Amino acid sequence: MNASRSPSGPAQVPSWVLRGNEMIERVVLVLRINLVWIALTLLGLVVLGVAPASVAAADALLAAREGRRVRVLASMWSTYRRQLAPATIRVLPLMAVQAGATSMLWLVIGGAVPSAPLAVALGTVAAISGAWATVSAAAIVATPRLRRQDVLVTWRLALLLPGVLPARAVGLLLGLLVWAMLCALLWPLAILVGAAAAIDLATGLLTRRIEHLLQEIDAAGQERP
Repeated sequence: MNASRSPSGPAQVPSWVLRGNEMIERVVLVLRINLVWIALTLLGLVVLGVAPASVAAADALLAAREGRRVRVLASMWSTYRRQLAPATIRVLPLMAVQAGATSMLWLVIGGAVPSAPLAVALGTVAAISGAWATVSAAAIVATPRLRRQDVLVTWRLALLLPGVLPARAVGLLLGLLVWAMLCALLWPLAILVGAAAAIDLATGLLTRRIEHLLQEIDAAGQERP
């Protein structure tokens, strides 16, 4: 009689191996999304391409978080075409505020404002407006339900969200600041995963919380007589 043999090797894969494999898969996904994001942004000549490309990246990242299989190029191209006008209309004004705030900060830092009190005042206003616009734009990009609202409703909600969710807004701003500094020091990192990692941070911090908040608003509205 042949003795039965138990299979050689470990009975199950160690948890650290599974976590390491998931991490590698996530990094590869972010890398692929970032490369497609760059191509789509350039396709829209940057100004008209960055908003729909960012929305496409956010939707792909959200699908991956939900455990769905993501065909990055096909999925992002489909979202990009669908969101080319809607996302641009919703996000571009906030990008203009960001650009204006950044320009003002450069002028203040460069000493173009002769009066010290005026420089402090302008710098403070520029920093606050730029930070507020950044969080509002990130909320629109990261939250599909927020994007589906009418334009004026989307802007109103997006502008209120940094005040409604201050901890997440500050966390996002700090995370983006640290990431931007790291990318500035390691520019290949910015090319490979820079934008997609920033969008992934925004979706992780904002999407579910904003979706839950919108559901609470709906429920409160239905309870009113």
